[in-house]
Amino acid sequence: MVRRRGWPWITAMMLFLCSGTAARADVFSPGDLARVHAHLSGLSNCTKCHDQGEQLSTQKCTSCHTEIGAELGSRRGFHGKLTAAQQNACQGCHHEHQGKDTSLIDWGARGEAGFEHAATGFALKGKHAAAACTSCHQPKRVRETPILKLLEAHPGQKTFLGLQTACASCHFDEHRGQMDAPCQTCHDEKGWKPAPGFNHAETGFALKGAHQRVACEKCHQAEKDATTPASAFPAPVSMTFAKFGELPHSSCADCHADPHHGQFGARCESCHVVDSWKKVRNAATERAFHDKTRFPLKGAHADVECASCHGPFPGQRAVFRGLQHDTCTDCHADAHVGQIDEPKAGATCDRCHGLDAFLPAKFEPADHAKTKYPLEGAHQAAACNGCHVQQAALLQRVPAKVKQTLEQRRRPLAFSLAVFDLMPRTQKCDGCHADVHNGQFAARGTCSACHQVSSFHAVAFDHDKDTSFPLTGKHRGAQCDGCHAPERPGGPSRYKGTPRACESCHADAHAGQFAGQPGASRCDACHTTEDFHKPSLFKHEPPFTAFLLRGRHAEVACARCHQPVAARTASGASVQVQRFTALPITCAGCHADPHGGQFRGMEP
Repeated sequence: MVRRRGWPWITAMMLFLCSGTAARADVFSPGDLARVHAHLSGLSNCTKCHDQGEQLSTQKCTSCHTEIGAELGSRRGFHGKLTAAQQNACQGCHHEHQGKDTSLIDWGARGEAGFEHAATGFALKGKHAAAACTSCHQPKRVRETPILKLLEAHPGQKTFLGLQTACASCHFDEHRGQMDAPCQTCHDEKGWKPAPGFNHAETGFALKGAHQRVACEKCHQAEKDATTPASAFPAPVSMTFAKFGELPHSSCADCHADPHHGQFGARCESCHVVDSWKKVRNAATERAFHDKTRFPLKGAHADVECASCHGPFPGQRAVFRGLQHDTCTDCHADAHVGQIDEPKAGATCDRCHGLDAFLPAKFEPADHAKTKYPLEGAHQAAACNGCHVQQAALLQRVPAKVKQTLEQRRRPLAFSLAVFDLMPRTQKCDGCHADVHNGQFAARGTCSACHQVSSFHAVAFDHDKDTSFPLTGKHRGAQCDGCHAPERPGGPSRYKGTPRACESCHADAHAGQFAGQPGASRCDACHTTEDFHKPSLFKHEPPFTAFLLRGRHAEVACARCHQPVAARTASGASVQVQRFTALPITCAGCHADPHGGQFRGMEP
């Protein structure tokens, strides 16, 4: 009798629960999802965002929003700089279930315009502070690959991610590649002009005298840009640019016409000074008599004080006859402190240096080819001071007597501190270049086993022959740094000892379901490198499974039996995977009993 009285109550409950999805949503859902998440509506999708019985799961958020997960993992950008508590509470800024038309970003009481941009790691200063958000945050300025792919998959999607902080990522290079230094070396955020960080003295040509009053464009004339297309983005401010680069300035004639047409030689400074052209020295007139001697004063010699050569010096009277002047070293100390070989076959300092000035030296690549180290490949483009660095210790090689003599004659210690004696350093690459691989390839011998002098990036390396891990299938198209990433930020890429097991590079898409399974503990038991998904080596038969597909079972789609379930990875992260293990293999495990249990107990 009790059983009969219970039937009406059970029937009422079944009608209530089966009365439709809308009715159930009204009971359990706190509100409609925003339009971008509308595909997640419905009770069956709750666990895609929420852990059962818990609040929103950050891990599940980042499993879809991988671009945010990348920021969190690298501690960069706005999300990467949040506190740990804020990173684990996405709902603090992104409120859901507030209606279809609700924005998923809560900008706070001050709105989007009041956002504190410094929280991203890039504070807005100067002209940046007045710029509209949309002037920077637009799809065309996105530089990061993951965000570009996201925008391709979702056209019209608005994002504030993917920008870079380098000036060139937003601004066109108005100098057209002439400058090697970062923009902020000269410019600041207050404006492009003036450039407060620029110092003309650091260019190798300090502005003195009348040169200080010359307008920049008089020397750095404007040139028309014939290579930048009109559709360039970012767009240039001007299609003309000032020529900087290496303007010749070794002599006055590089910029000024000679009104004397060479009658007084090439050294204008013998008579003129930088304060004014009209201020003329009398050096030429005063020393005209020297031209009648066996040593006419030419070049820089015309500017030297008479006493510097003739004296008198402490303890010595002035000497005008019989001074030795056959070679440069009769008057000049060895500026290279013994690093240069003794002159051979009558060669003197003037094989490299001229009378007009000690610098620049006349030493071309063809001259370098006659040394013990000919310049080849990219070495030909290397700056001289990149190899011949300054070494203050060389000054210690100057004999004390030479220093004393120069001091007595009030002459400067004009010695080149550049290192020229580079042997035996140049016999091995690591004599000049740091080992960027940190000794990982020491067994291969010299760097030339892989690299060429034409370019460091021109690598003669065959992964199939030079390693025990031939690249097959999809591995052939993988980027090197995808597998050989630095073990620590800023460290060298890891090559030696790189693990080769699939799980060392690839996440376990099955969340450990096949760990320890006979014949299926290795990924390559089922998968190949040609494609992770298809073709697969898996067959629905032993040793993979004891459940053979027969009859109509052979026609059923895999996903009908292997449905998605929530699981956790070894690190504890919540993921959704296809269920393959621990599936029922009896008929009743998958199929409803159409006989209502009438044949229960009659199984063979």
